[in-house]
Amino acid sequence: MTSVVPLWQYVILSVSETSDPVNKLYYCDLSALAHGLEGLKQGTHGVLPFVKLVDRFEAHYGLIANDGTEFTFLTNKDAPRYKLSRVDVDEPGSWADVLPEDEKAVLESACAVHGDKLLVNYLSDVKYVLQMRSLVTGELLHDIPIDIGTVNGISGRRVDSEVFVEFASFLTPGIIYRCDVSTEVPEMNVYREISVPGFDRNEFEAKQVTLLT
Repeated sequence: MTSVVPLWQYVILSVSETSDPVNKLYYCDLSALAHGLEGLKQGTHGVLPFVKLVDRFEAHYGLIANDGTEFTFLTNKDAPRYKLSRVDVDEPGSWADVLPEDEKAVLESACAVHGDKLLVNYLSDVKYVLQMRSLVTGELLHDIPIDIGTVNGISGRRVDSEVFVEFASFLTPGIIYRCDVSTEVPEMNVYREISVPGFDRNEFEAKQVTLLT
């Protein structure tokens, strides 16, 4: 499977061969094309000059964000519970961890929002945990409280100050929360909710209980 992601002047090509969480990475700097995309029609058969970044099926690399030549990826390279790593494509050997692998929790996803912020989603002790962190340093900025349940998806853009979180639990088949990350302490507010006739989830409370054996 091959996917292409355009990033302003860059195009990222991700190549997978199986359903395993591993892929190769290639990139193309469109600004380096002497005659732009129109020049591809002359003598190159319309093929972009991709450059290899990761040329072995050894780990998963999911693009999170880029600033110029620096790209941040969610990866399980030497980190089975996943981490965030950054590389400068002009120095392909310059990989460095932005958010190292957690000792216990699995880093499920990360979304770059509001310029230099990250909304990250951990699975810790069978419970989803949301955190706001710095995209630059990985530093924890805020914990974002959320009920016991499953975070099914996070969507947002770096140019926006809001992010949407899809959530489900024992008490609700689905809620979409809206979170304004420009505030000093971001809060989750219900944006859309699937209602069940005759059932008020606010009359119940879900708790996580640890059983000692």
